Amino acid sequence: MRPDLRSRRGSTSIGGVLAIALARAFAGAFAGAFVCATVLPAQAPLAGGIPGGWVEANALYQSVSNGFGDWQGAYLRAVRPSARDTWWADVLALEAFTERGTQVGITQRHDWSPRVFQMIGASVGSGASIMPRVRADGTVGVRLGDRRQWQTSVGASYVKSVSELSDVAGIASVAWYAPHALMLETGVRYNVSRPGNIRSHRLINSASWTPTPRRTLSARVIAGSEGWQTLRSGTTLVSFHSQEYALAWRQLVAGPVALSLQGDFYRNPFYTRSGVTLGVARYW
Repeated sequence: MRPDLRSRRGSTSIGGVLAIALARAFAGAFAGAFVCATVLPAQAPLAGGIPGGWVEANALYQSVSNGFGDWQGAYLRAVRPSARDTWWADVLALEAFTERGTQVGITQRHDWSPRVFQMIGASVGSGASIMPRVRADGTVGVRLGDRRQWQTSVGASYVKSVSELSDVAGIASVAWYAPHALMLETGVRYNVSRPGNIRSHRLINSASWTPTPRRTLSARVIAGSEGWQTLRSGTTLVSFHSQEYALAWRQLVAGPVALSLQGDFYRNPFYTRSGVTLGVARYW
């Protein structure tokens, strides 16, 4: 696939930075860090194994090469679990590729039984081209095995930019809750971008280890193709390959208070991006 650089307005590039919102919420339901990947999900904090509800605040900084403009921003999240339902609410403020935008999202997981669950989520942007105007995701999952140690899920995603660009995708994942508090997951996303019917796909592999109830260590690798990605001044990358890597640590440090640190690295034929996300959370 030959990369293409075009001058056209769009928005999915940071749409998935609300991976900080939707993608991480979906990661929780998928048992790991399977995220919607057409939109730079390396920014999505990796799911942690610390149980309960929480509120958290995070700040991020990412250095971007070739003069495209560094990223910096912050987001707030609240999570409210119950016997059958878990709710995630997120607010993201981000400056990326020299443009600023905000986005809000809400996600719900409902457990129909100990083995079957569904998840739906939606987000809206402020109108900045680096954010989707609207995004919707949905999945259905099944837990298998005598200890429900296997989890499979399938779903769909729709992303609409502030211009004519849009994405429709199918997603699937398989997760294994292995012995010794280890979770391994692999997922795939097949995406069609319009106009042009540009097809792309990404493979997502993640691992999460919770050696104690107070600490979680996570890793994620994502690779494949992207349909389009908006940069500054209306320039859109079209049909290219990229890779993403992330490592994360989350630790309860004082009673119900946790600190988190995540490092990210992303590259495509046009630029590289690397940086950290720092967070503090209060559990209950």
